[in-house]
Amino acid sequence: MPEDSPHGRPPTLSKTEARQGETSGHMRWVLHASMTLAVIVLGAVLLWWIF
Repeated sequence: MPEDSPHGRPPTLSKTEARQGETSGHMRWVLHASMTLAVIVLGAVLLWWIF
């Protein structure tokens, strides 16, 4: 079984320290906006193709 660290001890970082990122809601808005736009565009292309 491999060890978690070279010293044989488990890491002692908290979840926030280990994440190394910012937890803001801005990317969630970008994801929602792009997903909505993609659904609208694909729906329009599908309607144009069918009719």
